Amino acid sequence: MARKKRERGNGQGTVAPRRNKTGKTIGFVGAFFGPDGKRHWVSAKTKTECWRKLNAAMTDADWGILPGPANLTVESYLTSWLADSVKGTVSRATYEGYERDVRHQIIPALGRRRLKELTPVDIRRLYRQMAEKGLKDRSIEYVHTTLRKSLKAAVVDRLINQNPTDGVKPIKTPTGAAKESKALDRYQVKALLEATSGSPFEALYVVAIHSGLRRGELLGLKWADVNLEAVTLTVRRSLDVDGTFKRPKNRAAKRALRLTHQAVDALKAHRVRQNAERLQAGPRWRDHDLVFPNTLGKPMNAGNLYRREFQPLLERAGLAKEGFTIHSLRHTFATTLAEKGVHPSTAQKMLGHSDIRMTLAVYTHATDGMQDAAAEALEEAFS
Repeated sequence: MARKKRERGNGQGTVAPRRNKTGKTIGFVGAFFGPDGKRHWVSAKTKTECWRKLNAAMTDADWGILPGPANLTVESYLTSWLADSVKGTVSRATYEGYERDVRHQIIPALGRRRLKELTPVDIRRLYRQMAEKGLKDRSIEYVHTTLRKSLKAAVVDRLINQNPTDGVKPIKTPTGAAKESKALDRYQVKALLEATSGSPFEALYVVAIHSGLRRGELLGLKWADVNLEAVTLTVRRSLDVDGTFKRPKNRAAKRALRLTHQAVDALKAHRVRQNAERLQAGPRWRDHDLVFPNTLGKPMNAGNLYRREFQPLLERAGLAKEGFTIHSLRHTFATTLAEKGVHPSTAQKMLGHSDIRMTLAVYTHATDGMQDAAAEALEEAFS
């Protein structure tokens, strides 16, 4: 019986055999024109299966669901995803993070795979390989986020039917517990400040330790935010890693702080030094009213601050092997508040935490001195 012709708006499909060089049939390929005016293909080992796939594809096409290119590779898709869907829609730092994950981790491992054939097993294998190379859990989590976001877009674009990252979790290495920020003790703080004494960055570290500002908040601070007579400082913006200013990360982050006398003295000396730098730079100076700009008055690059200033400072202070970061200064501030018995709700406001649980996490990370004081209090209470 002749096959009944199907009346379709997107055209009648056809099925033809695929032959090798000797003329042997090795499979079948089906084709049809979709509502987009383009020819779309399906393939199968048998003619019956090929017709089944073709009919399903044509039905999907009637509903606006078109099959993606059968030979589209993961590399080709991710390259176009970065260029067409990501670039210009997120911050430069976020884009660079996605691109770094794609270029250095995903493409080398999965780039040649066909997008339609990518499986959860492939993705789990990638994470295992990354862990075996010694990459940190955080790095694997970043790659997982990039993969999940990109493949979700592929589902939306109807290039694949489901996201192969569904149900896949980044593996945790045996030492994969979240790394806690380390706080400096009083002797390490003294060593750090002595090593930076007289340098252009002395005030930055004094203010960081005495106010607990985040790195971006320090670099986004303007003189208009500082009232040395009233000894107050107001956080109104943050400098992102891509060099752009942004509003505080949450409502609680926009806050006013009372400065210590040490911080006020450091800022006064810093302003005098900065005025001299401005005069020396002359027309090259680009005034943004920043408290902690680069040598020409422009926003300071956070990476340069860490590599060119903070790491050498740790070397001079004899603290290079301790694993401290600039965030350690904020953690030092928070831990000191806890040691001195400052109420968590007050500390929450000073730190700009939107959730007091973040503050309590610092407070429950007790230092030896705090435990000694607690033991003495219990001794006195029950003696």
